[in-house]
Order: sequence, then C-alpha cells, then structure tokens
Amino acid sequence: MPSELRASGVVAIVASYRPDAELVSTAISLTEQFEHVVVVDDGSPAEFADRLDAIDATGVRVIRRPQNAGIAATLNAGIRAAEASWHPDFFVTFDQDSVPVDGYAERALATFREARAAGRRVGFVVASSYSGRAVRLRGDVAGFAVAFDPMQSGFVIARETIEAIGHLDEGLVIDGVDSEYTARARAAGFDVLVGAGCDIRHQLGRRDPARLFGRPLRLFGREISYNYHSPKRVYYIARNGTTLSRRYLLKDPAWVLRRLVEETKAHVLRLAFSPNRRAIVAAMAAGYRDSFRGRTGAISNSVEKFLR
Repeated sequence: MPSELRASGVVAIVASYRPDAELVSTAISLTEQFEHVVVVDDGSPAEFADRLDAIDATGVRVIRRPQNAGIAATLNAGIRAAEASWHPDFFVTFDQDSVPVDGYAERALATFREARAAGRRVGFVVASSYSGRAVRLRGDVAGFAVAFDPMQSGFVIARETIEAIGHLDEGLVIDGVDSEYTARARAAGFDVLVGAGCDIRHQLGRRDPARLFGRPLRLFGREISYNYHSPKRVYYIARNGTTLSRRYLLKDPAWVLRRLVEETKAHVLRLAFSPNRRAIVAAMAAGYRDSFRGRTGAISNSVEKFLR
C-alpha cells in the first residue's frame, strides 16, 4: 500500500445485505488499496453467516447488525466504528456490488488535494463513472467537475466534513440518502467533486423494456426501458424525493428542479409500463402523504401490508 495512503488514513466502509460469494473477493481486493476495510451487514438472514465468516477470516472487520435498518444506518455504523478505532482522515463508502478501479483512493485523494490547493473547500469526492457510465455533472469550479446528484457508492468523505455536517440521514432509510448528503454538504459551503479516473464496476439495477401490446417500444431506433422497483421501494422514492424537495427548494432551487424533472420522467415510465401499476400508484400516494406529514424512518407495517 502506498505510504501516502497510510499517512492519510483511509477506511473503506462496505454495506452488505444477503452478500453473494463475490463480496469475499471484493473485500480482499479492497484491503490492497485501503488501510482498513469494514463490512457492515444489515441484518442478513442466518443462512448468510458462513459468507460473513469467510470475509471475517480475511482480516476485514465485519459488523453484524441485528436487523435491516437501511443503507444510511448501515454506513453510519461502519463510519462510527472506524472513527472509534482509527480516527481516519477519510471514509470511502461502497455498496456490496461495487468494485473500484485499482488506485481508486489515490485518484480521489489527488482530486481532493488539487482542489484544496486551488482554494476550494471540498466536502467529498465521488466516482466518475459506474461500469463505464459517466456520472451527471453540474458544471465545474476552478477546473474541477462538480457532481449533480451522485450515488453514494464511492463517496470519499473527509472526516472534517462529517464533523461539520454530521452523518448520513438515517430517517430516509434508503433512497435519497446520497442526494440529501450532497445537498447538505453544498448548503454548508462544501464542493462535491468528481474524482478524475475514479471508475467503479457496479450493478446498475433492473431495467425492463417498455412494452405496448406485448411488443417493445422504440423511439428513434432505440428501445425504451425503465428502472423497475417494487412498490415498497417506490414508496421510499416518492416520500424521500418529496422530502428533499421541500427541505432544499429554497436553498438550492436549480438542483431541486432538475432533480424533480428526472424523477418525474422515471415515475411516468413506471406508471405507464410497470406490471403492478395499481400498487405503484398506491405506493406513490402513500409516500407523498407521509412526506407532507413529516414521517421518516422505515415504512409502517400497515402501509407495507397494503402494498403487497
């Protein structure tokens, strides 16, 4: 491991749930470029214990949470454990299906330090692409690319950022956790920059083809597809997206409006082509209602049961 990374103190935090066999090899590969690696399992069933034992046997620290509490609580648990044990200068968050390019930490830290040297106040650095798909940008500052609404997998967060704005918002549970942290950092005067050359191999989720009368739809020769999510997931997308809009509209209207446009397009496709549209509509309605009621945390048992 480069001495620069040892001096900086960089810890990788990996969120795990029902881990597959690849996470064992991923954890090993992460130890080759990060000073410490922490895998936090978010309440996986007992049948996954052997896989977590295998990760533990590699020397990676494994934290086993008793029940599923969402990505924010999972990553925060790893960050707090790293804070207590090593007091590192940087925390890097990953999903379990993310594999960073070799030298990811070095590249991200190079962007961080160059921007700092240019007088920028950097909150964190994010991945430049996921499996070859470039992240969306919001322009640049001092020659550095500014991320628009980045995914949390690959966040390289400075310890001083966490000290200034706090940890991830556990009330959001899953969707919007990364967006909220991005908006909160910017509201506090921090830049959220794209790390040059920071590619991550990452599973991009389920995309289904849009069909009309059973036949795939095409527009200008391209097949139309959409991100399918379960009604429960759609509830969080609708609730948390609305909560973020309400929370940051006055602080960053351009970001909120652009994000609303992207969300609206996704919802339109979802409503038009999902096989369980009635449940999707009910999930969206429940999410909007709970946002305006100020509800956070896990979906209520009554709503979850209703959406099944």
